[in-house]
Amino acid sequence: MTTATEFIQALVNRFPALRPDYDDHVEDMGELLPHVIFGIGEGFTDRIVNAYLQEDDTLGWRSVLDFFDEYFDRGDRDVDEVLVTSFLDMLPWPNQPGHGLVDQLPRRLRTRFNLLRPAA
Repeated sequence: MTTATEFIQALVNRFPALRPDYDDHVEDMGELLPHVIFGIGEGFTDRIVNAYLQEDDTLGWRSVLDFFDEYFDRGDRDVDEVLVTSFLDMLPWPNQPGHGLVDQLPRRLRTRFNLLRPAA
């Protein structure tokens, strides 16, 4: 079993472009708060959406989505909760820039997204 904290540490280790955000978050909060670090307003979700919009592969947003898919639905409830509530549910709506990222989600993440937003 992987905790949400271990998942985020593995994410940051695999994608060093996220390290400065991680370090700032831990310094500001005094600890790692998994849902907050993904949250709205310069969180990891926004970074991924912005990388997609700017066609910026510095972060490797496609690889990040694949990484999420590797960890999703493996029986790690805390990890799944972060990915569902703080990533998938925070993705842009159809009328917002970056909604096309939804079409890039790997199959299992897309299936869960469709359960969250059946009409989106």
